[in-house]
Amino acid sequence: MVVNILCFSNVVLSAQTTKQDTIVYVSQEYTDAIDAAFIEMSNDDDFIDGYRDIGLIFPIPEHIYSYSNNDYPYPAKFDFSYKEKVFTLCWQINPGSPRLETHELVAKTLVRLLNTRYKINIKYQTKELDTIKLGFFNTLLNAVNSGECQVVVATAIIDSTRSAQVHFQWPFESSSYGFLRSNLDPEIIVNNVQDLNKSGIVIGTSGGSFYESFLLKQVSAAKAITVNTGTQGALQLIKEKKVHAVLGDINDLLTWSRNKTNGCTTGCFVKGFGDPVLMASFTTKNILPTSSSSSAHFGANRITTWLIVVAFLWVVYTIIN
Repeated sequence: MVVNILCFSNVVLSAQTTKQDTIVYVSQEYTDAIDAAFIEMSNDDDFIDGYRDIGLIFPIPEHIYSYSNNDYPYPAKFDFSYKEKVFTLCWQINPGSPRLETHELVAKTLVRLLNTRYKINIKYQTKELDTIKLGFFNTLLNAVNSGECQVVVATAIIDSTRSAQVHFQWPFESSSYGFLRSNLDPEIIVNNVQDLNKSGIVIGTSGGSFYESFLLKQVSAAKAITVNTGTQGALQLIKEKKVHAVLGDINDLLTWSRNKTNGCTTGCFVKGFGDPVLMASFTTKNILPTSSSSSAHFGANRITTWLIVVAFLWVVYTIIN
């Protein structure tokens, strides 16, 4: 019998995380199967149609390799005990629209592609994780390392620091940073993100996110309010008239600003800034190597490949703006 997950008790994962009851290891075949499904997802017609219906403004990143006859790099088997275990797919608590619709679409598509490829019937569930204690990324990191979740399908921004801690799949979304200017103190003129970098300005954002890092480093003259309930929690600060702006993903901000019940239809606006970013799911980086691994085919040059895609998205972003 193949054992695809090994557990060790009472292991401290890192200085930034809490102590875990267990830490899991997964096989390379398992990881390769998930990776291949996300590459196929980027070309899947139903996924593309669903992505378009959600109304996301940036294109799905296309894989730079072409696969003839849909010969995606799946391993021979999906090393998961699907008959005994429930396949759990996770994201952050209260993601709001369009995040919730995107996460649900990704989860459904991933399971469908794995079932079709391996002719199996995976039982799966989705789970929202409470990010209040540790913030966005550390909460999700702990979940895949402890085995609470098999795959995090939240839209996590990719960078080298995070890539050293988790195993990212091929990105299923591209986007950009943005800010939503509230109607608090309308006499303060804000034309771009640099105009927010001054004393007397109050900005909200999601704790443990890239947006928090940007706010603290690049808009340091403003007062920062971070909340660990995600962008949706930060946007509540606008309804409470506590902030002049919220930093976050431009898709999230645009969707929220269009909702007339949020009380921000007059005097509010959204602007994007910075380079386009890639967003992806991830699995644990605790992978047991095998000689039959196909991961080198699309994993060894992963960062280089993503940089090529970012360059392409920058062209698209320039045209849109």
